[in-house]
Amino acid sequence: MKVLNWKISDKKLNIKPSAAVIGNFDGVHRGHLEVLKNAKEFSSKSNLPLSVLTFDPHPREFFSKEKTNFLLQTVLDKAEALSKNNIDYLINLKFDDLLSELSPEQFVEKVLSESLSLKHIFVGKDFKFGKDRAGDINSLKSFGLKYRIGLSSIKLKNQDGTSISSTKIRNNLKKGKIKEANELLGRPYMISGLVIEGDKRGRQIGFPTANVSLGKLIRPAFGVYAVLIEGIENKVLRGIANIGRRPTVNDRGVLLEVNIFDFNEDIYGKKIFISLIDFIRDEKKFDGIENLKKQIVMDVKLSKSILGNA
Repeated sequence: MKVLNWKISDKKLNIKPSAAVIGNFDGVHRGHLEVLKNAKEFSSKSNLPLSVLTFDPHPREFFSKEKTNFLLQTVLDKAEALSKNNIDYLINLKFDDLLSELSPEQFVEKVLSESLSLKHIFVGKDFKFGKDRAGDINSLKSFGLKYRIGLSSIKLKNQDGTSISSTKIRNNLKKGKIKEANELLGRPYMISGLVIEGDKRGRQIGFPTANVSLGKLIRPAFGVYAVLIEGIENKVLRGIANIGRRPTVNDRGVLLEVNIFDFNEDIYGKKIFISLIDFIRDEKKFDGIENLKKQIVMDVKLSKSILGNA
């Protein structure tokens, strides 16, 4: 898969005409994967490369007046997830002022037709585009005929016919419904990041932690999770994680802290991947460090029971 970072002020992309799936692809969930599978079958039969056209930053992030934390994954993690789906081109289209001012027809003509040479596109049935989100599936069909771009509109569904969306996954994560979120994703929800230095309070009470900033990512329900950790020695390690503000110790802002079982090495600066397997309990303030330690012991025991020999 070739990754292309492009903005409309750049020259036309020098790529072969292709079929493309257009969307934000935040989370790369089951619904996305089903669409990509169908699109690949179409592109193969049509002898066309398959592209994914996505936006960076996310349009919601671009238009937001305040700082919001809603993304399910980083741009790099999204690219990694998409790369496993037989895609030829991943086009990260910069969402900027110039793009936001294009009318729906200008978007089809200038971007999809002239610059990207798309021959067929796949979009969701509720797809909106152009300035003020004025374009919809009907106008896209009309412009597609004019500029000779075929169109397939799809509804993101689970195998049982229920709808899937990144919004549903976000809502489940916010409520601590990890199993439901993971079912929609088709895999455990994963957070990646560099291990940053903390105040070593965990080490002082017998539970050293690797701290990871959530950055622009969504804040799942504050609390304790059973987790699996990857990125260290090519192993899948078990652990327990807290997401929140640590009200018993101090409030250093929202952090993900993970205690890796049977592990005590220096991994500062290393990128790790933390998969949330199950939600254990809400974050709470304890009456003293000793009570916190007792609770962590119980949390570790429960987490090991949940994770088994994973």
